[in-house]
Amino acid sequence: MSMNKTQRCQAAVDYRRQGLNCSQCLLAAFRDRAGLTLEQAMALGAGMGGGVRCGSICGAVSAPVMLLGTACPDPTDRPAVTAVVKEYQRRFLERFHRMDCRELLRAQDLEPSELALELAGGDHCGRLIVTAAELLTDMLEEA
Repeated sequence: MSMNKTQRCQAAVDYRRQGLNCSQCLLAAFRDRAGLTLEQAMALGAGMGGGVRCGSICGAVSAPVMLLGTACPDPTDRPAVTAVVKEYQRRFLERFHRMDCRELLRAQDLEPSELALELAGGDHCGRLIVTAAELLTDMLEEA
């Protein structure tokens, strides 16, 4: 299931339209990277919605962090994993200035990508999901 960036973003927003949470959308759209079935991706992300169900870390951060482990040749190499995770966080914060779901939901100063505006329209979380998919695709391609 080799997809380009636009296809991954479209898949993620399509899952959003089916009612999946942010984490599920991204895990499902990138499931091939982790060797997951759709059902497994949905199950893994089920409890992550709504900022781990308490307004904490957004699924558009938690799912990519999980998936970025696939970009590390040795997932037990803590410094390498930490560097990749910190870089994703930096890029996400550069766009959205925060990572917590409750804060993101209230935010009026988000900077979604052009593709996010095109694919997600006015869907606040959809814009986060598409931009996260873009960031994740870029980082996986760089690895």
